[in-house]
Amino acid sequence: MNSWDFVVLIVYLLIIFSIGIMFTRRAHRDTENYFLSGRNLPWWIAGTSIVATSFSCDTPLYVCNLVRTGGVWLNWQWWAFAVGSLFSAFFLARLWRRANVMTDIELTELRYGGKAGRVLRNVRAGWFALLINTYGMSWVILAMAKIIGVLWGGPKFVGVVAASLIAVSYSFFAGFWGVVVTDVAQFIIAMLGAVLFAVLAVREAGGMEQILDAVGPETVRMIPTVPDAGLFSFDTWTGAFGGFLIYLSVFWWANQNSDGGGKAIQRMLAAKNEAHAFGATLWFNIAHFALRTWPWVLVALASIVLIPDAPLSPSGSPDHELPYPLLILHPLLPSPLKGLLVAGLIAAFMSTIDTQLNWGASYLTHDIYRNRIAPNRSEKHYILIAKLAMIILIVITSFIAYRIQSVTAAFQFLLAFGAGAGPVYVLRWFWWRVGAWTEIAAMLASTVFSILLFTYPPMVPSNISILLIPGDTWLSCGFLFQAALIPYHLKLILIVAASAAIFIPVTFIVHPPKMDTLCEFYQRTDPPGFWSPVRKELRTRGIESGQKASLFVEIFGWFGGILLTFGLTFAIGAATLHNWSSTVLWSVTCVLGGIIVYFWFSKRFPKSQ
Repeated sequence: MNSWDFVVLIVYLLIIFSIGIMFTRRAHRDTENYFLSGRNLPWWIAGTSIVATSFSCDTPLYVCNLVRTGGVWLNWQWWAFAVGSLFSAFFLARLWRRANVMTDIELTELRYGGKAGRVLRNVRAGWFALLINTYGMSWVILAMAKIIGVLWGGPKFVGVVAASLIAVSYSFFAGFWGVVVTDVAQFIIAMLGAVLFAVLAVREAGGMEQILDAVGPETVRMIPTVPDAGLFSFDTWTGAFGGFLIYLSVFWWANQNSDGGGKAIQRMLAAKNEAHAFGATLWFNIAHFALRTWPWVLVALASIVLIPDAPLSPSGSPDHELPYPLLILHPLLPSPLKGLLVAGLIAAFMSTIDTQLNWGASYLTHDIYRNRIAPNRSEKHYILIAKLAMIILIVITSFIAYRIQSVTAAFQFLLAFGAGAGPVYVLRWFWWRVGAWTEIAAMLASTVFSILLFTYPPMVPSNISILLIPGDTWLSCGFLFQAALIPYHLKLILIVAASAAIFIPVTFIVHPPKMDTLCEFYQRTDPPGFWSPVRKELRTRGIESGQKASLFVEIFGWFGGILLTFGLTFAIGAATLHNWSSTVLWSVTCVLGGIIVYFWFSKRFPKSQ
């Protein structure tokens, strides 16, 4: 990098910090402004902020590893989240906005009540802020440290410290206002950098046709082929197609963000109204999955041609995450475009860390400190505590980032870690019987089983053959087993099944929440689903339940959202990979989904409202 690249970086940082400083006074009015921007965000700012938060510097490294080690289809590890995220848009976004809570953790006490609900609120706040959140930030900082190490050299701890200082700076002063406004600018810069990088990488690799010839058709398949052995074969379910089926059918609800996820929910709570909360979540899905996927995939495919042999990690194994930042140093990027791309990666990094610091601090401040330790203090006092919480979080995160080695491995473990509790986060909106102990049992079970499976992974037979041993008077036979580690997608199934075997009996053994608590929750949020006893109780009290729409209407809209998002995603992908017949098919699917969503929105949010 030369002086012009650094000029671009400095200008970018000055712009971002200036925007953050502009909103400092507004953010310090009270905690609602510091954590939720006064609940006045339009859909395009809230939705773009979710996109920017999900678009971090670790994501292209993760995608690069997936494409190089398994092919394009392996991106279903995160594409599958679109199904659940769209579920949140059509079913839950409005309910979250109606709940009118400060954090999604606060809903725990509102939903369950009683001592168990209060304890669970504190446990979940600490669990997510100090464990899930810091671990999630750690691989983002690790990715930034890898990028810094590739670009400027030096030991790992230098990259970790530098990335941490960048992360905590403006979010410390500007609060959520600074987060969401800078997120919009950072998303634009990061997308421009990613698209520019993809165009130049493909050109340097000889063009798309040469890349396709070099990597082969199996690498660029968006959906893996069905094995000849059939769906009921053991090899099918341990292989690529079985992984695809499990990711698509299970992954979207068996994860810790099955109800939207804390960062996305924070934007839903900050939106102007229910329509804007829905619009923000829908826009996030379109931008996150359809628009951002393919620049990363193209760079990963080009890296197979330009850097066929991945560098070795400290453990001695190939590190397929490093080719992405290594290509930045490749002659394909002239100055100052190299500076623009690095600025885009830093923007992606900052837009994720600033959110997670603010989000984690909201749990520690509002759900633990304000709720249990020091109620009835001034707003200025709580904002000071939030800043202290940010410092604690970044220190813990930096320590974890220094210890871990792989972005992909960390990401996969965290997904599995919360898989068993994901179904409960959805069920509590639709089934009155779910109680606090259901959630506690699911969290504990998921934690224990995921740690066991990743610490002591079981072996499965990868090949079985019959051994014939001739004898004097009879034929003896035996079996030869070749064992292999259990695939990642089957680990998820085991975690979900084992957790369900614990939390489902607990749900029926333990008493449900008190009826007064359920009635208050139902009146505030008006959820769909199985709430007959609560509706009956409300009628006996002379209160009519809302039920503005049936589950069928919501399912219809959700189906349209899936067609729209996946149709656009794969239409762009097919065109990028020069598969023109698939481009037409997916484009028609996208248009059909858009029509369904339009009619659903017209029915759900009439202009008169």
